[in-house]
Amino acid sequence: MKAYMGGPGSQGRMAVALVVIAGAALGVWLTMDPGKYRTLSWVVLGFFAFRVLIGRMRQQNTERTQMDRG
Repeated sequence: MKAYMGGPGSQGRMAVALVVIAGAALGVWLTMDPGKYRTLSWVVLGFFAFRVLIGRMRQQNTERTQMDRG
């Protein structure tokens, strides 16, 4: 049994990070005029969301590898 379940790639932290990014994206959509700065903001937020998802997938792969080894 694991004593500590929440690490950098934990499910809870990933969900919080994605909710914060989604909130920022909604704020960008509601407050900025369409144009290059709004597009740039969407690209940057998309990049951060992608990094969160890639980090979670890497964490799951590491956990799966450790479980396979014993």
